[in-house]
Amino acid sequence: MIDSIVNDNKLTITISGNISDKIRKVDVSNLILMLDSDEFDEFTININEISKFDMSFIIFINHYIKKNKNKNKKITIIANTENAKQFIDFLEDIKVSTIDLKKEKYHIKQTISKIGSKVVENIHTTIDFINFIGILLYSLYLCVINPRTIRFKAIGYHIYHGVITAMPIIFIVSFIVGGVIAYQGAATLQRMGFPQASVEMTAKLTLREIGPFIVALIVAGRSASAYTAQIGVMKMTEEISAMKTMNFNLLNFIVIPRFIALVVSFPLMVFLSDLVSIFGCMMFLKAGFEITFIDYISQLREFVDLNSFWTGIIKAPFYAAIIVIIGCFVGFRVEDSTQSVGEKTTTSVVYALFGVILINALFSLIFTELRF
Repeated sequence: MIDSIVNDNKLTITISGNISDKIRKVDVSNLILMLDSDEFDEFTININEISKFDMSFIIFINHYIKKNKNKNKKITIIANTENAKQFIDFLEDIKVSTIDLKKEKYHIKQTISKIGSKVVENIHTTIDFINFIGILLYSLYLCVINPRTIRFKAIGYHIYHGVITAMPIIFIVSFIVGGVIAYQGAATLQRMGFPQASVEMTAKLTLREIGPFIVALIVAGRSASAYTAQIGVMKMTEEISAMKTMNFNLLNFIVIPRFIALVVSFPLMVFLSDLVSIFGCMMFLKAGFEITFIDYISQLREFVDLNSFWTGIIKAPFYAAIIVIIGCFVGFRVEDSTQSVGEKTTTSVVYALFGVILINALFSLIFTELRF
């Protein structure tokens, strides 16, 4: 039970009975209204007649003591009975703040909300990505049945800037990586007494994995980022809006030339990368283990079949496709700010690399099951 007496700017509140979960909601609401009132500068709370209390009531009073102190208001608690003195002891020892609890609950809700919105956003992005692939495949089909719509000049431009300009760095990396793998493999096998076996091991590894993967990684870093940045800048300068206004097919003008250029040229890039990687293997093995070029080529012809070569060539167009699709898709999602261009460019490279790794893993499983 809660009673109150008003004396000038002073409010005296008397609390009696069982103050726990048995307290009525009406009494709690009245007590909150009284303690939140701005009409009084001083509050006196008489708890002598309390027969029972719980921790929630202690936290409640502790909260209002701090709250009114911040408002420069005075709260006096009258506690003379045994129960009342026990209440004061608990009140002095308590360290819990209800304000902090509310903040913690707010942060938990905010975190859960962010996670949920991120999941929903990723689901929508995945759906948009699948739609983009479907529209692209349909546009490619229209180009096949009507070749006059294919922009061959644009394809040649992208072959030069996306493929030919990338070949020097691809050759350098392929030579070094192929040579280092061959050298490390031969050093390990030499301790076992079979340095010649490194030829078969490194050649198969180069043709199946190293050559195609090196090309895919370099092109993903160069072309995916370039496509995203180019399309992002076109959006910022409103070129995309102008093309939509003139009713141009954005995929025919922007995506398909890049797609055809990379998909057609990627197997050739992988083939050249394989040659350079094998040449690097030959050079390193000749320098470190005196395995001559003739010995290497003879063992290559004897132990390495064409399946290893075709494994890398078959994967190449799929690497190219995923790089172009991701680079262009993320480019169309760039917002009208330079910060967004930078963020989406980084995102496209990360996603393109992930796509390449995923496709490589899938083909490895397929070729293993087919014993190819």
